[in-house]
Amino acid sequence: MHISICVTSDLHGRLDRFEQITKEMKQLNPDLIIDNGDFLQGSLTTYYYDWVQPRPHPMVALANKTGYDVAIFGNHEFNYPVESIEAMRNECDFPWIAGNIGDFAQPYIIKQVKGIKVAIVGVVTHFTPLWDEQQHTKSLTFTNAFSSASYWVQYVKEIEQADVVILSYHGGFTRDPETDSLYAADTGENEANQMLEIPGVDIFITGHQHLEICTVINGIPVIQPGANGRCFGYIEYQLDKNKEHNVQLHYIENKPELFPQEVSDWLAQPIGYTTEDFTYKGLLSAQLSNIPYVDLLHEIQLSTTGADLSVVELFYHETGGFTGTITNQDVLNNYSRSNTLKVLQLTGADIRAVLEKCAAIFAVNKHGEIDYSLNVYPNTVQPYLYNFWGGLDYKLSIDEPVGQRVTKLVFQGQPITDDMTMNVAMNSYHATGAEFPMFQHKPVVFASQDILPEIIRKYIKQHSPLSHYKHGHFQVTCTKTEESKKRDFNKNA
Repeated sequence: MHISICVTSDLHGRLDRFEQITKEMKQLNPDLIIDNGDFLQGSLTTYYYDWVQPRPHPMVALANKTGYDVAIFGNHEFNYPVESIEAMRNECDFPWIAGNIGDFAQPYIIKQVKGIKVAIVGVVTHFTPLWDEQQHTKSLTFTNAFSSASYWVQYVKEIEQADVVILSYHGGFTRDPETDSLYAADTGENEANQMLEIPGVDIFITGHQHLEICTVINGIPVIQPGANGRCFGYIEYQLDKNKEHNVQLHYIENKPELFPQEVSDWLAQPIGYTTEDFTYKGLLSAQLSNIPYVDLLHEIQLSTTGADLSVVELFYHETGGFTGTITNQDVLNNYSRSNTLKVLQLTGADIRAVLEKCAAIFAVNKHGEIDYSLNVYPNTVQPYLYNFWGGLDYKLSIDEPVGQRVTKLVFQGQPITDDMTMNVAMNSYHATGAEFPMFQHKPVVFASQDILPEIIRKYIKQHSPLSHYKHGHFQVTCTKTEESKKRDFNKNA
């Protein structure tokens, strides 16, 4: 005999793919359906129902119709105020669980399946409050995910006398569960490797990292079904210990995102235009260059706040920017996150420290070219730990050792000293200091009421046709690269 389970995780509001997933899950007729968190936040459809025409997301009604048994809170559920989370939870016909958020959620549920007592224990990464820009979690207490999982697994095993224990963790692995190769630095954010060692776990569900993992480790089915509805997980757990478990990932056809008609109509609305080219191609080349699109973002942040300096990023997008007619969708394709805009008071030492961290993402590859350090030296700084500074003239010299690469740092013609203080505009996520601790506990001199996508939309409406304003200049240089360019030039000459 076996029990069958369908698993989704990190759907991030992809209604179009969720519709297809629910059809395929119904065909499998599973005994249990579990969502592992980050259910709604993150899509253009979600943006519309959150900010343009606020109302319940259609995915909730579809999940109810599909017959989900339980959902686990993910970190992105807490992008919303607690009141909104409660409203969403009340709309669901199934419970939301997490055993490490105090009494905000129940830690587990018990289901009777084919006469078998099945316990589902849920936990979420306890790093969640670190990313909370609006302090939605200030009234909640997040305890260590591993410790909480260990406690509740033992509890349902010994007290509830569960026959099968499913641990569903909105968090991930630091090491590949099969090869032990390193995925990411062990910061404490992802504790799945330790959780695999918890006695009493029969089935292990993970998420958060957006990886596609489908395996059996020491007799325990382990699954992480990617992200954004690309696939879902299917597990057949054999209660006969002599039979092998069946663990699969079912893939959904990869098409451009489709929207409900009302969403599609709003996205297509033009809001402005430009006669200049504000587009870019290639994230690495963009991060090494002074591109007009980044200057435009600086202009928007500086003109909105009156700050001295501006910090922006490209969100790991390989292409982006604006050209010709600009629609609502163009804005959200570039910036869909519901960050607000803040201004922090920083010292010159803070600014230098941030730039040194940014410079550390680069290294020189075997061809003498500037590349991501991750491509040259595995297990080093991630490429997304990078931002652009507007209003500064600076130089990052990749020849120099990490931590000594800022070789020029000038504001309005004068070198920046460590004791100087400057007002710096940035998005509210940056301001948490989750990626750059130098931003933590700094005085906040401005905080916008509007979210940044709305600030960008308003600026485009008011200032079309858009003009290119230059806000400082930077260089990322390497002697080896420059010498290689000279050799190539001489050859061609």
